[in-house]
Amino acid sequence: MSQSSGVYVHGDFSEPMSTQHNFSNQFDLENPHQAMSVYARIMREHTKQQLNIATSSARRRSQEFNPTLSAESSASFISSTGS
Repeated sequence: MSQSSGVYVHGDFSEPMSTQHNFSNQFDLENPHQAMSVYARIMREHTKQQLNIATSSARRRSQEFNPTLSAESSASFISSTGS
């Protein structure tokens, strides 16, 4: 890991240091277990939101491709693949 001119660099990955700075300002680093728990909860909600957005987008694209696809056929497909 190296840091130069406000940029975090690790291998081929780099990002502005402001993320690390903001993390330490928003989470109590003196209590790392609580900080980790709060951060994990936030990331879980973010991931759920992103998956919901992706699912909605995929459904819209699917309906544009096949407008005759009904909710009933979608439900039967999901139930047949979900077991």
